[in-house]
Amino acid sequence: MNEDLANLQYSQIRDFKYAQWFQEVHYNGKTLSDKERKEFVAVIDETIAQYSEGLPLMHNTLEKTSAQRDDYHQIYHTVVSVMQFVLFTMIDSMVASKYFILADGDYDRRFMRGKLMVVLNEGFKRLYGFNEKSHEKSEWDRLLPILKYFPEIINHQYQELTFHLEKLAKSSSWWKDDRDMETHFDTEKLYVSRQKEIIESKVMMDTTKLLYALIAVDGFLTNVHACICNSLVDALKG
Repeated sequence: MNEDLANLQYSQIRDFKYAQWFQEVHYNGKTLSDKERKEFVAVIDETIAQYSEGLPLMHNTLEKTSAQRDDYHQIYHTVVSVMQFVLFTMIDSMVASKYFILADGDYDRRFMRGKLMVVLNEGFKRLYGFNEKSHEKSEWDRLLPILKYFPEIINHQYQELTFHLEKLAKSSSWWKDDRDMETHFDTEKLYVSRQKEIIESKVMMDTTKLLYALIAVDGFLTNVHACICNSLVDALKG
């Protein structure tokens, strides 16, 4: 038993360069070839398979911690809950991107582009928000009350990411009009919206705004989770 405790390893807190995931990407006029399209879909399928493996474990963890009222379990529940949101949204955005790429009918592609815009708008709204009201209901804001339990490096990374997310929130309307028309099914306006020219590569670049933000937050949450694991190692080693 003592030997097992001695072999417990601390998790690394990584110094992520978060700015790399918030660099503005511009459409360069490139069109995907059939080969590139197939390769892109293959990468998406592989990534979705890897990410989705973690969903059952997160679900089980949330069920086990939901009734626990002590600080540790409440903190852990919050962290895993936000991680679950990030993972779900990453997977959903990739699935929507995949079927946009695969759509071969004109109406199909316009339909999928509209649904992608909904994922982008709703995803970032829930992740961070666009104004004070939506930010207060965001997943990012849920983390703020528990930061006092974490070391300075985690708090600094939270502040750094908040800067980038706030800037991203103000960067555009995040396809709000498209989201409203698609979800409320205002067909007169929806028809006009769906007649916009489809530039495949530009649509895919637009999706990276949300995906890269989620990847950055996922990296931060990995560090937060590492801190929780390290605290358990400390407790077990006494």
